[in-house]
Amino acid sequence: MPLQVDLTQSDLELSQYITARCSGFGIVRSVQIHRDPTPFALVEMITRNVTLELAGEYGGSVFGSAALIHLELESKAG
Repeated sequence: MPLQVDLTQSDLELSQYITARCSGFGIVRSVQIHRDPTPFALVEMITRNVTLELAGEYGGSVFGSAALIHLELESKAG
């Protein structure tokens, strides 16, 4: 399942939000935001095991030492 985020935010804001979300799994080393061709984040965690766990949680894959997590526009309820 992709991570739902507010794609209208700046890359810095998205990076901070994703860091906060992923820190529940362990220490986040880095987050890179990519918007083209489709929105995704490369999230590098402190260990490979944690990276694999994170990728599994969000239906992503491991790309090098980072989890590739697809991002989608957050649906606003109400």
